[in-house]
Amino acid sequence: MLELEEDFKEYQQVNTNIAIRVVAIEHPWTESNENPEGSRSSIIIKPQEILTIKKDEDKELQRLFNLKDDCERAISKMSDEQLMIYNMRFVNSDYLGWREIADRLNYSVAGIYKKRYRILELLAIEKGLISVDKNV
Repeated sequence: MLELEEDFKEYQQVNTNIAIRVVAIEHPWTESNENPEGSRSSIIIKPQEILTIKKDEDKELQRLFNLKDDCERAISKMSDEQLMIYNMRFVNSDYLGWREIADRLNYSVAGIYKKRYRILELLAIEKGLISVDKNV
């Protein structure tokens, strides 16, 4: 459960992290003493094709894209109440803990943790960590 909570926290910065990773791929750091004239290759590949291949093969970038997709799908399936709790915990800058959210919403601590479980369960389903029985 803690890992899922960390995923929702990381999701808050996922667009920034994706942009940083893309810039790192598109503009890699290189030694300043490289051959300035370059070398010839027998294979001609357009720079855009090279960048596309690098982005497709970059495991960290793909992990970030998957995280973004999983979180967005989970959020889209939240009830209004779940979305309000999610926003209080992960989006707002108040950095509220679960007990503080329970106090503000007049829930018991056990009650808010049940709601927390359901919110994190949505993400677990989207990540494929647990399956949903459609017959229930």
